[in-house]
Amino acid sequence: MTSTDPFEILKARVSKNLVGFTKDFPGDRDRFDIPSSRPDKRDFPVPELVLFMMRNVMGWAWSGHGEKVRWSVYGSFKGFPVLFEHRKFGFAIGMNGGDAKDRQRLINQLKTALKHVETFLAPIAKHQVSLGEASIANRFSEFDSRYRFFREKADKAYAKAKRKPRKRKAKVEEGSEKDLVSSFMSDMVANMNRMTEANHEGFYYSTAMVDAYFSLLEHRLVLLRAFGGKPLASGELLEFLGGKWDVKLNQIVSDAALSAGPLGKMRDIKERIRNPFAHGGFENDGGSIFFHLPRVGAIPTNFSRFGNSVRFSFIPIEQEDHADVCAIFDSLDELLTTGPLERPHRLMEAGVDPSYDADNIKAYHAAVSGTADDLEEFLERWGHEYMMHANMDY
Repeated sequence: MTSTDPFEILKARVSKNLVGFTKDFPGDRDRFDIPSSRPDKRDFPVPELVLFMMRNVMGWAWSGHGEKVRWSVYGSFKGFPVLFEHRKFGFAIGMNGGDAKDRQRLINQLKTALKHVETFLAPIAKHQVSLGEASIANRFSEFDSRYRFFREKADKAYAKAKRKPRKRKAKVEEGSEKDLVSSFMSDMVANMNRMTEANHEGFYYSTAMVDAYFSLLEHRLVLLRAFGGKPLASGELLEFLGGKWDVKLNQIVSDAALSAGPLGKMRDIKERIRNPFAHGGFENDGGSIFFHLPRVGAIPTNFSRFGNSVRFSFIPIEQEDHADVCAIFDSLDELLTTGPLERPHRLMEAGVDPSYDADNIKAYHAAVSGTADDLEEFLERWGHEYMMHANMDY
């Protein structure tokens, strides 16, 4: 009789793909005596799936933390000992026997069998995420660095555009008024070209800065949702992730702070700058579309509101626009790093990877609502555990 148990079905399918694999491993064999090498990291991008398949599904023996090793599983392939290990420098396969063809055959069979494992785990993963039993990698430093990289580049470019040109002494023959005028015109044209080029460079960097900031904002709001220490209801994590940035912001920052803050200005930046350049140059209010008025010409469909369009000026984002945008970003950063968000920001800035389950949310709440020593103790403990796992110093 065919089993209807999903796990038994998985085991049967995996076993069918792992022909030649058995859980036999010589009891007196030392893993250090087995030659090993690392496969292409793209073959096994998530080594933990191999651990689950060979240990949990196939019942292979395993060992936990070791020197620079997170885990090992032991068995055999075609009668000779094999092991799979997750080491500090990546996933490794050990084989004591066989040749290159055998090793490639082993890799191919593992990859095929893992497809069944992923199919089995997919609904489990979806269910756990819906319950908040999930974590998200903290990329705050990366997003923040990208934003500040483009901001600095834009600042330098606009400063270059405003720099006064050097005065050069014209080398002309005495009484040659024509050469003097020619030299003056040449310098003036060169200066205009320099200013135009620098302003365009500033515009390119400034638009990249705006896009980078909105990405940074969305990422940090998701992290702050955990670090604020407020429990999540069932299904709330996915709902929060799918919400718009301004909806997220309203849940993180108090209404009183936002009403007097930059929320409305941020929406203007989004509509005027970010959306047009992120979506092919099309503006939501019709500023990128022109209708043809007979005997008059092409008229923007947003009429006089075209004066607010980034396309109203020869340089879409001029230095003054850039400075205004930076000031708004700075005022929002102030809201997200001070007052009740100062300590949640510390957790985020420290690189803590947030988990959204009840126990971890409770721990974050204790860290941000307790004493200063509570926060420092949490960060010190987290940092120690992170370095231990990152370096596999067990």
